[in-house]
Amino acid sequence: MKFDPSQLEQYRREGYVIVDCPFPEQLTAACLAAVDKVAIDPEHNATDSRGNHYRLKPQVPGSYWCDLDHSLCFLQIELHAEIVELARQLADDEDIYFRNGGINELAPGRSFKWHRDAEDDYVEFMHYFSGAKRGDGCLRVIPGSHIGPVRDLQAQMEQRRRQSADADPASVHVDDVELTGETALEIGRHQLIVRSSRIFHSTWVNRSDRARLMHHWLFRESAAANHRFDFSCYLTSELIEQLTDEQRRVLWLGRQFELDDKWEGERERELGTVQWSIV
Repeated sequence: MKFDPSQLEQYRREGYVIVDCPFPEQLTAACLAAVDKVAIDPEHNATDSRGNHYRLKPQVPGSYWCDLDHSLCFLQIELHAEIVELARQLADDEDIYFRNGGINELAPGRSFKWHRDAEDDYVEFMHYFSGAKRGDGCLRVIPGSHIGPVRDLQAQMEQRRRQSADADPASVHVDDVELTGETALEIGRHQLIVRSSRIFHSTWVNRSDRARLMHHWLFRESAAANHRFDFSCYLTSELIEQLTDEQRRVLWLGRQFELDDKWEGERERELGTVQWSIV
């Protein structure tokens, strides 16, 4: 599977495109079964200090990582052959590597504020398991904001926060201010958002009575010195045996490379403790 010319043009112009999931629905079903298997009562999840896991306990208190982020069922989606082909097309590089994936459960009554993920430009895939609407905290983006600085958008955001009696930049329990030109990306469960890391985005508050479950992941071009892991230190041998040769290639298993210093503190805290396997 590859993006057609109109999809590529939209991605380059607006910083995102929505496509149908190229992987079979049973892979999604396997992920949801794994979530049900390891989920805990949210009231007992006091170690989720980052607010990105609601029913999924972090492997290390305050960590980004639960038992599932790079477990086999999630890797089968993240490293699906057609997903990798799309990532190679956008990166214009056959030798891409998988940097990391993750699971985000937006709890009832919570949101994410306006921000840009990174100044580096890379592609992120986002899959909402049950779809996403405004009422359960769908993504809000400013089309085209992946190009150039976002100083003007930040100034507009701050001004409108000052003018709004309801806006509280410290609270995740209220909707952030509306910005000129923003779009709500309401999608179905069988669709993917493919977006730039640089696009300015937020979410609406999840006003439903359940967590909004989203799976996201990214690849980097071979020249990018942004490796977060050496996956051979984090994946069990049982899991690795279940991967294809091509999937192992995208994980850069068996290769020598430098790890990004940005994640050194995270690795020191989690190496030997955080591990993913077959769930």
